[in-house]
Amino acid sequence: MTSLLAMIFYVDRSIIFFSNGFVGKKGGETKQKMIEVMSGLLEESGYEATGLTELGKETGTPKGSLYFHFPGGKDELTSLALLHSGNQLNLFFQSVLAETESPTQAIKQVFHALEDRIVSSDYKKGCPIATTAMETAGSVPSVSDVCAEVYSLWLKTFETYLVEKGYSSRMAKNLSLSLLSLWEGAMLLAKLQKSPEPLRVAAKTAELLFKQN
Repeated sequence: MTSLLAMIFYVDRSIIFFSNGFVGKKGGETKQKMIEVMSGLLEESGYEATGLTELGKETGTPKGSLYFHFPGGKDELTSLALLHSGNQLNLFFQSVLAETESPTQAIKQVFHALEDRIVSSDYKKGCPIATTAMETAGSVPSVSDVCAEVYSLWLKTFETYLVEKGYSSRMAKNLSLSLLSLWEGAMLLAKLQKSPEPLRVAAKTAELLFKQN
């Protein structure tokens, strides 16, 4: 089973190799570029539609480079790309939560930022994890496990914040799961309808959740 801890080990291993001269600066940059490009391709097209040929064109690297940097092939690269996307979005969540005075304000900003992101991409972007998660569930365990762990990371971020704001552990868990469900469904509908309205309605629903608790 591929775990979040295992994927972090892959990243740390690369840093160790770099520091000991096993991977040169250019090689490290190439690997990181492949991870970042893959994360974008997965978000827009999903796991099945993202091929190694397309990745090579986007990064300007031959297919052989994939297996040099990622011995586990497409699944290893996909897992690292999802971890990269998940961590980036989690950092955004943490920054919003740290800068706002109340949960209601924080949720407003989160939904507003998600709306800006999807609209500015002409509805190509949404959740960086969802499409791949749905495609690989039950078929590619090493990838779907990482998807599940990224979702758990996001949930834990919100749960921790809400507990710090005085909510019970159980209520914080329930509210966090409700928020995740709301924005995941809203982003999917926004992409399909090419409209920000689902996200706006979901944001209002989220506000009501906090006013009632």
